[in-house]
Amino acid sequence: MKREHSLRQRLRSLETMSDAVSAMESLSAHHLRTTRGALPAAHGYLEQITAALAAADLPPTGSDITSPGLLVVAADLGLCGGYNSRIVQAALKQYAALHPARLYCVGRRGAGGMKRSDVAVDRQYRTPASVSGLTDLLLRLAQDLLEDYFTGCIRSLHVLSARFEGVGEFAPVCSRLLPIDAPQESDSLEPSPYVSRDHFTAIALREFLYIRLYQTLLDALASEHGTRLVATKSAGDWLSERIGQAQRQLRSIHREATTQEVLDVATVMRQRRRQR
Repeated sequence: MKREHSLRQRLRSLETMSDAVSAMESLSAHHLRTTRGALPAAHGYLEQITAALAAADLPPTGSDITSPGLLVVAADLGLCGGYNSRIVQAALKQYAALHPARLYCVGRRGAGGMKRSDVAVDRQYRTPASVSGLTDLLLRLAQDLLEDYFTGCIRSLHVLSARFEGVGEFAPVCSRLLPIDAPQESDSLEPSPYVSRDHFTAIALREFLYIRLYQTLLDALASEHGTRLVATKSAGDWLSERIGQAQRQLRSIHREATTQEVLDVATVMRQRRRQR
């Protein structure tokens, strides 16, 4: 009885865990579809902004830029395999190479990994779980980055994030967002009589930074949910196997108990016949 009671408790725990993992798997699949659906529009808008910057004939930037800033995009939630650990490892390598003046971290798990490696984080942001939550994060992130850039706290910005390469597949990549290396076109736009060049440049920088950050966060979000989808599928398969094993053990205990009851009844009947 004690063994049966223990198996029943274990079976209930496994079934509860299986329901939670199954729900997380469904959510990850839904968020992955939504995120991948938003990527084409972001790519199209980025191409238009890049073309506008090329036509604006912005001055070229120098190759040797001091006081860089590093933005690391990780995740808040777990159960996504080695996603956060791979991002943190790549971020530590970039930190050692760049020696950034400021470090920005999106995702508490990424910030926690950097802090455990004795790396100070200047600004930390929470990672939204869905595309609808990206707007608030982008507004705060873009405002802080532009403020630090225009005040001279940082003179360049590098972003380390995950590039989506398929369900369960991603690659940590580091790219420079600021200053802008816009392609130069032969037919540049004439200066506008309505706005100054500095005002236009500031607006173009804001839009370019916003859409690049949006695209980067979409890629990272798709990578996170794709990795979590694979992890939850593996966890669900493992739980299903353990649930089946516990059910087989319970059935075996029931068969043993039934056989023992039949043997006890047969023994009692034999004893009664002998007494008669």
